[in-house]
Amino acid sequence: MSRTPKTRATLLVMTTALTTTGLIPERAIADDDIIYLGEITIFSNFWEELARKAAATATVLDEEDMSQSISPDLDAVTEKSANTIFQRANSQERLVVRGMSAFDNALSDPVGYSVNGVPLPMGTMQLPHFFGVENVTLLKGPQGTIFGRNSEAGLLTFETIAPGSREGWEINVGLSGSDAGASPLGANGSILWSGQATNGPALSFGLEVARDPGVISNPVTGADDGGENRRVTGFLGLEWDLQDGGYLKLTTMAEDQDFNKEQFRYVSGPLATDRYESVYSDPSWENRRMSVTALEYGTSFDGFDLTAITGFTTFDREFALDFDSSSLPLGVTEMDIEDRALSQDIRLTSNSEGPLKWTLGVNAFTQNTDADFNLGAMSTDRHTEIDQWGAGLYGFAEYAFTDRFRIGAGLRVDYVSSKAWQRFSSPTANLRYEGSDSSTTLLPKLTLAYDVSDATTIHASYARGYMPAGYNYAFANSADGLSYDAEYSWNAELGVKHEFASGAALSLVAFHTTVKDKQITETIPGAAQYISNAGEAKSYGIETEFNAPLARGWELTANAGWQRARATSFQTTTTDISTGSVMAVDWSGNALPMAPDVTWGLALSHVGDIWSGKISLHGSGSYWFDPANSLKQEGFMTVNAEITRQFGGGELTLWAKNLFDEEYYSTAANTIRGTVVEDGSPRTVGLNWRMTW
Repeated sequence: MSRTPKTRATLLVMTTALTTTGLIPERAIADDDIIYLGEITIFSNFWEELARKAAATATVLDEEDMSQSISPDLDAVTEKSANTIFQRANSQERLVVRGMSAFDNALSDPVGYSVNGVPLPMGTMQLPHFFGVENVTLLKGPQGTIFGRNSEAGLLTFETIAPGSREGWEINVGLSGSDAGASPLGANGSILWSGQATNGPALSFGLEVARDPGVISNPVTGADDGGENRRVTGFLGLEWDLQDGGYLKLTTMAEDQDFNKEQFRYVSGPLATDRYESVYSDPSWENRRMSVTALEYGTSFDGFDLTAITGFTTFDREFALDFDSSSLPLGVTEMDIEDRALSQDIRLTSNSEGPLKWTLGVNAFTQNTDADFNLGAMSTDRHTEIDQWGAGLYGFAEYAFTDRFRIGAGLRVDYVSSKAWQRFSSPTANLRYEGSDSSTTLLPKLTLAYDVSDATTIHASYARGYMPAGYNYAFANSADGLSYDAEYSWNAELGVKHEFASGAALSLVAFHTTVKDKQITETIPGAAQYISNAGEAKSYGIETEFNAPLARGWELTANAGWQRARATSFQTTTTDISTGSVMAVDWSGNALPMAPDVTWGLALSHVGDIWSGKISLHGSGSYWFDPANSLKQEGFMTVNAEITRQFGGGELTLWAKNLFDEEYYSTAANTIRGTVVEDGSPRTVGLNWRMTW
C-alpha cells in the first residue's frame, strides 16, 4: 500500500503551521487589492450567529466551495475538515468524524444528516450528491440537543438553493476520462433555474445527469465496465409569501444511481491481479433511489419565530454481488432494502436582541424498513421488517452575562420505540423470531464562550450523544441475535477562534470523547454474526482550520488534525481464516477503523476577471481498515487542480482529480482466498463548459 514520503508531508505541514500561527507577517500580504472574506454565519442552535463567535466547532462550505464541474459528494467536506475521512467503497459509504464510525454495513451511523431541515435516518448512504447546493455545514461533536438520535459524532446539514434567490438560468456540460483505462469518455450535464413566477411563488429547480464508464477491466471475461456509474439528481423548490407575513416552502430532492459493483480485486493469493483488474464470474450491480421532501411553514411573532417542517424520505437499495469476487461460480449475495420515514418538527426560536437567546421544540417521527439479505452461496435467506417511532422534546438557551461572556445549556428528552421480526430460511431451518426495544434518553449539553477581544473567542462544550438500539438484518439466526442496545458517549471540547486584521481566520480546538456500550460484531457458528454492546472506545486530539484572503484575488485555506482513536475494551469473537473456526480475541488497545492519527489539507485559489484557478492537496496518515488492525493503508496524499477561463457569459474549466495518480485503497478485507481490496479513485481529467444568463 502506498506511502507519501515524510519529507514532502513535513514540508507541507510546516508551511501550513507557519501560515496559521501568523509567522508570515500580515503586512507581507497586505494590499489594497485584497478581497476580504465575508462573515460566515451558522445556525448551530437554530438562530443565526457568527461562526467565529459561536461555541461550536463547524466546517462551512458555501456555494463557491461546492461549485465543481460535477456535483461533489462528501470528499468536498473532508478536504476542508480536519480529522474527517470519507470512505467511498462499493460495499459501503461512511463519513468518519474524529474516529467514530458504526460497525460494517449498519443501517445508520453516528453522523446525523439533514437535507432542507429533514433528517435522513439511513445515514451516509442516503445522502444525495451536493447538486444545487446553497451551503453545507458540518457541526462536530454530539448534536443531540437539536437533532436527537444518530448525531453522536456530528451533524451535516445540506440546504439547496432557496427559491427565487437567483434570477436566471445555468447550464453545465462536460467530458472526463482517465488514463487508468476508462473507455469511452464520461459525460455530465446539468440545468438550473431560479426566479420569481409572475403572480406566483418563487421557484428553483435543477437536473443533473452524470455517467462515469469506470476503469476496471476483467481479463477473464473481457469486460471493461466494472466501475461504471450512472446518476440522475434533481431538485425543485417553491416558496409562497403569505398574507399573515409568514411563508410556506415546498422542496423536494431525488436521486437515482446505478453502478457496476465489480470493483474488488485480490492483492494476495492465486487470484491476485493488477490495479483496476478483477476476476468476477457472476453479475454484480447496484441501484439506489432516494428522495427527500420538506414542507416548511414559518412566521414571526413579537419575541420569537415559529417554524414547522414536515419531512418525508424514501430510500431503496438493491444489489447483487459475486459472493467471493473470484472466477469460481459460487453464486451471488443479494440485498434489497426499502425505507420510508415521516417526520414532524415544530420549534420556537427567539428573535429579540436581548442577552437571552433560546429555542424550544418538539419532534416526532415514524420509520418503516424492509430488508432482504440472501447469501446464495450458503443458501441462507433473511427477510426483516422493522417499525420505529419516536418523539423528542428539546430546548437550548444561551445567556450573555456581559458583552463578552456567554453560557449555554440545553436538554433533549428522546423517546424511541421499535419492533422487528425476521424470517430465516436455510436448507436445514425455517425460523421466525422477533425483537423490540423502548427507551428514553436524556441528552444534555453545556457551552461557554468568552470574547477575549472582538477578534478572539474562547469556547468550550460538554455534551452527550447516542446511537439508538437496532436490529441485525444481515446475519442473525435467533431472537437473541436479532437486536442490540443503544450506544452512548460524552464529548468535551475546548477551542479558540481568532480573526486577523488582514481578514484571515483561524480556529483551534481540542476534543475528548469516550464511548460506552459500543455496538460491535461477534462471529458465531453458522455463518452468522452477533451484534453486542461489549465495546468501549476513546478518541482525543486537536485540529485547526485556517483561511486567508491574499493579494489580487488569491485565497489560502488549510486544515490539520491529530487524533488518537482507540478501543479501550474490545473483547469479541472472529473467524480464523486458516481453519474456518470461531475464536475469541481481545482487540483492546487497537486503533479504531478509518481513524488516521494525522490528516491535513492545503488549497490555494485565485479568482480574476478572466482567469481563475485552484490547486488543493489532501493528505492522510496511515490507518487500519478493520478492528483487528490486520489491514493497513499507508499514508498518502492526493492533488486536485483546475483552471477556468471566462468567455462573456460562460466559462471553460479544465480540471484534474488525483493529478499524480496516487495509489491507495478505499477498503480491504481478509478472505479465505487472500486479501481483497477496492482501489481508490484514479487520475481523472475533465473539461467543462458553464453558462449563466
